[in-house]
Amino acid sequence: MFGDAYCILTAHPALERTFLGYLRASLALAMMGVVIAQLFRLQHSVNPNLKVGYFVLGVPLAVSFIGSAIIVLLLGAFRFWRQQNALVRGKIYAGGWEITTIMILCIVLCLATFALMAAVDIEKEIS
Repeated sequence: MFGDAYCILTAHPALERTFLGYLRASLALAMMGVVIAQLFRLQHSVNPNLKVGYFVLGVPLAVSFIGSAIIVLLLGAFRFWRQQNALVRGKIYAGGWEITTIMILCIVLCLATFALMAAVDIEKEIS
Protein backbone atom coordinates (compact mmCIF):
# COMPACT_ATOMS: atom_id res chain seq x y z
CA MET A 1 0.00 0.00 0.00
CA PHE A 2 2.68 2.51 0.96
CA GLY A 3 5.34 1.30 -1.47
CA ASP A 4 8.42 3.37 -2.22
CA ALA A 5 7.56 6.29 0.06
CA TYR A 6 7.57 3.97 3.09
CA CYS A 7 10.97 2.53 2.10
CA ILE A 8 12.47 5.99 1.73
CA LEU A 9 11.07 7.15 5.08
CA THR A 10 12.39 4.12 6.94
CA ALA A 11 15.79 4.11 5.22
CA HIS A 12 16.60 7.78 5.82
CA PRO A 13 17.19 7.38 9.60
CA ALA A 14 19.38 4.38 8.79
CA LEU A 15 21.48 6.60 6.52
CA GLU A 16 21.83 9.15 9.29
CA ARG A 17 22.96 6.46 11.74
CA THR A 18 25.49 5.24 9.18
CA PHE A 19 26.87 8.74 8.74
CA LEU A 20 27.09 9.09 12.51
CA GLY A 21 29.11 5.85 12.51
CA TYR A 22 31.57 7.40 10.06
CA LEU A 23 31.65 10.53 12.22
CA ARG A 24 32.36 8.42 15.31
CA ALA A 25 35.19 6.57 13.55
CA SER A 26 36.61 9.89 12.37
CA LEU A 27 36.44 11.31 15.87
CA ALA A 28 38.22 8.25 17.28
CA LEU A 29 41.05 8.66 14.78
CA ALA A 30 41.33 12.39 15.55
CA MET A 31 41.42 11.72 19.30
CA MET A 32 44.09 9.09 18.75
CA GLY A 33 46.13 11.69 16.87
CA VAL A 34 45.84 14.14 19.77
CA VAL A 35 46.76 11.44 22.30
CA ILE A 36 49.80 10.46 20.25
CA ALA A 37 50.91 14.08 19.93
CA GLN A 38 50.59 14.67 23.66
CA LEU A 39 52.07 11.41 24.94
CA PHE A 40 54.99 11.37 22.54
CA ARG A 41 55.91 14.89 23.56
CA LEU A 42 55.89 13.78 27.19
CA GLN A 43 58.49 11.12 26.32
CA HIS A 44 61.04 13.91 25.96
CA SER A 45 64.34 12.84 27.46
CA VAL A 46 67.33 15.01 28.34
CA ASN A 47 69.15 13.96 25.15
CA PRO A 48 66.44 13.00 22.65
CA ASN A 49 67.37 10.99 19.60
CA LEU A 50 66.90 13.42 16.72
CA LYS A 51 66.61 10.66 14.11
CA VAL A 52 64.28 8.04 15.58
CA GLY A 53 62.52 8.73 18.85
CA TYR A 54 59.14 9.34 20.39
CA PHE A 55 59.70 13.10 20.53
CA VAL A 56 60.57 13.30 16.83
CA LEU A 57 57.91 10.89 15.55
CA GLY A 58 55.02 12.25 17.60
CA VAL A 59 53.94 15.12 15.37
CA PRO A 60 54.13 13.35 11.98
CA LEU A 61 52.30 10.31 13.35
CA ALA A 62 49.63 12.53 14.94
CA VAL A 63 49.19 14.44 11.69
CA SER A 64 48.69 11.19 9.79
CA PHE A 65 45.96 10.12 12.23
CA ILE A 66 44.19 13.49 12.06
CA GLY A 67 44.49 13.53 8.26
CA SER A 68 42.99 10.06 8.06
CA ALA A 69 40.15 11.25 10.30
CA ILE A 70 39.38 13.96 7.76
CA ILE A 71 39.47 11.40 4.94
CA VAL A 72 37.10 9.05 6.80
CA LEU A 73 34.65 11.88 7.43
CA LEU A 74 34.71 13.00 3.79
CA LEU A 75 34.20 9.43 2.59
CA GLY A 76 31.28 9.06 5.01
CA ALA A 77 29.69 12.26 3.73
CA PHE A 78 30.16 11.13 0.13
CA ARG A 79 28.64 7.74 0.88
CA PHE A 80 25.67 9.37 2.64
CA TRP A 81 25.06 11.61 -0.37
CA ARG A 82 25.40 8.71 -2.79
CA GLN A 83 23.05 6.47 -0.81
CA GLN A 84 20.48 9.25 -0.48
CA ASN A 85 20.47 9.81 -4.24
CA ALA A 86 20.14 6.07 -4.81
CA LEU A 87 17.16 5.89 -2.44
CA VAL A 88 15.33 8.51 -4.47
CA ARG A 89 15.76 6.27 -7.52
CA GLY A 90 14.58 3.22 -5.54
CA LYS A 91 18.01 1.55 -5.28
CA ILE A 92 20.57 1.05 -2.55
CA TYR A 93 24.30 0.38 -2.57
CA ALA A 94 25.70 -2.38 -0.38
CA GLY A 95 29.42 -2.40 0.31
CA GLY A 96 31.50 -0.27 -1.97
CA TRP A 97 34.96 1.13 -2.40
CA GLU A 98 34.55 3.59 0.48
CA ILE A 99 34.42 0.84 3.09
CA THR A 100 37.41 -0.94 1.56
CA THR A 101 39.37 2.32 1.46
CA ILE A 102 38.70 3.06 5.12
CA MET A 103 39.65 -0.50 6.10
CA ILE A 104 42.94 -0.31 4.17
CA LEU A 105 43.67 3.14 5.61
CA CYS A 106 43.18 1.90 9.18
CA ILE A 107 45.31 -1.19 8.57
CA VAL A 108 48.12 0.93 7.10
CA LEU A 109 47.94 3.34 10.07
CA CYS A 110 48.12 0.47 12.56
CA LEU A 111 51.03 -1.19 10.77
CA ALA A 112 52.91 2.10 10.43
CA THR A 113 52.42 2.88 14.11
CA PHE A 114 53.57 -0.61 15.09
CA ALA A 115 56.63 -0.38 12.81
CA LEU A 116 57.61 3.03 14.16
CA MET A 117 57.21 1.91 17.77
CA ALA A 118 59.31 -1.18 17.07
CA ALA A 119 61.97 0.99 15.41
CA VAL A 120 62.11 3.31 18.42
CA ASP A 121 62.32 0.36 20.80
CA ILE A 122 65.09 -1.31 18.78
CA GLU A 123 67.00 1.98 18.59
CA LYS A 124 66.75 2.38 22.38
CA GLU A 125 68.03 -1.20 22.89
CA ILE A 126 71.03 -0.59 20.63
CA SER A 127 71.94 2.76 22.22
